[in-house]
Amino acid sequence: AIEAATGQRTCIVYGALPAETRRHQARLFNDPHSDVNILVASDAIGLGLNFNIRRVIFTTLHKKACMGRGVKVPTSLIKQIAGRAGRRNR
Repeated sequence: AIEAATGQRTCIVYGALPAETRRHQARLFNDPHSDVNILVASDAIGLGLNFNIRRVIFTTLHKKACMGRGVKVPTSLIKQIAGRAGRRNR
């Protein structure tokens, strides 16, 4: 939907993706010669991948937990997720 609305290419990273697919999406997003400049991700971006990102926009601070109930993401995890953004090439 983002690509259709903006005409911009996107990469996607979420926890259920195989690790190699997540790494490939990170490489594609970080490649300065790639035409990808939007990353859509879950909190998986805070778990071992570094991105060359200037801006992080959280659409929610809750995630689904067991039984489908929403739980607030801890502040420490929010900081870790946002901290991974922009870490590359510093």
